[in-house]
Amino acid sequence: MKKVIISVSLALTFTSCATIQGLLSEPTVWETVSALKEVLNTSAFRAIDKLAKLNQNGVESIIPQEIKPVLSTLRTLGLGDEIDRMTKSIGDASEIALTESKGLVSDAIKEVKFEDAAAVVMGGPDAATLVMKNAMYEAVKKRYSDRLNIELDKTDVNKYWPMAQSAHNIFAKNKVEGSLSDFLAAKAVDGLFIAIGKEEAVIRQNPNELGSTVVDKVFDYYNRQKQGNGSSLSF
Repeated sequence: MKKVIISVSLALTFTSCATIQGLLSEPTVWETVSALKEVLNTSAFRAIDKLAKLNQNGVESIIPQEIKPVLSTLRTLGLGDEIDRMTKSIGDASEIALTESKGLVSDAIKEVKFEDAAAVVMGGPDAATLVMKNAMYEAVKKRYSDRLNIELDKTDVNKYWPMAQSAHNIFAKNKVEGSLSDFLAAKAVDGLFIAIGKEEAVIRQNPNELGSTVVDKVFDYYNRQKQGNGSSLSF
């Protein structure tokens, strides 16, 4: 009986050591990329959910400060009712675009290429988000812009926008460039990636919270490398 207990104990010990050695060993490129994509997915969905809640506070929280003087100019032209309809359209379009961006971001994360995945893990608090932003910024912005245009075309604001924009830019220090939908889309997407980057930074502080074996292995390993504490354990 004692031999059986000893054998089981030894087996558990060696299994435990093997598991620990597996976690301490250098991750493969595939594991490193998989960990980064898992962190990005979680960061993106958390960010989108938080932005959706923010949108519920009203369209005033969505419209950039730079654009408000232009809208005031349009009101002086007797387009108050149009501006009211436009702000509602912006709110509706932003909500739809934000919801649609979940699928777009998820698809983009599957395709994003990490030329040096280890360097991204070892990089800054939003290093993975910056790689994704460089890869998909224009695609996400176009999705937002197209959706906004559909809604804005239901009003006459697009027709009067260039005139109000020109009047504003004559004396304005911060010029407003491009179409209304493009301007709003750029601001919205900039905000989206900032929010994703913040969520990534939070996860990097405690990657184990995701409960993912591959994330634990990758970030634990490279965090030890950054600290200069390579594993010296032996079993």
